[in-house]
Amino acid sequence: MENNTQIRVRYAPSPTGRLHVGGVRTALFNWLFARKNGGTFVLRIEDTDLERSTEESVEQLGRSMRWIGLDWDEGPEAGGPHPPYRQTERFDLYREASRKLLDSGAAYYDFATPEELAELREKARIEGRQPIYTGGEYREMDPDEARERIEAGEPYTVRFKTPREGQTVVQDMIRGPVTFENANLEDFVLMKSTDTPTYNFAAA
Repeated sequence: MENNTQIRVRYAPSPTGRLHVGGVRTALFNWLFARKNGGTFVLRIEDTDLERSTEESVEQLGRSMRWIGLDWDEGPEAGGPHPPYRQTERFDLYREASRKLLDSGAAYYDFATPEELAELREKARIEGRQPIYTGGEYREMDPDEARERIEAGEPYTVRFKTPREGQTVVQDMIRGPVTFENANLEDFVLMKSTDTPTYNFAAA
């Protein structure tokens, strides 16, 4: 590649089981791209799923990659200038980011129960439409009321406040501009009820 950009590519497996062929393919493509262009191959452990992630799987991932011949320049064991390389060690960064989004009005506390969400999904199914959750009463709830409910111990998540009007345009390197109608996008979860980030928020 003839530019001044330093190539950095990342392989970020979830340690919830053994390394599979799809993961090997992704790791290999990134490793080859980094090696061909004199770049950096980063290994980061996406252990955001606290219930399913295990230390045994982390160790197995490392052994399997070394057995295949894929070494990493930054990551667990190798270290590097941008630690930590495990998501569970980065949770405070995402908590701070979610607080900034809440303070700016770009996110909100959502108190919808699993039963309420299931009821909304079932209603959408019966009506033949996509279940798009937009926060209902919680989206514009007074911050003081939200804090009172949190202090009272009520479970909550933090959701991104997706614009309800207009379009979101993503510049894709292969497909070009890809347009999404904001009305078709739901308010996705950033922080789970366990005060831990969702995979998509952490990996963004």
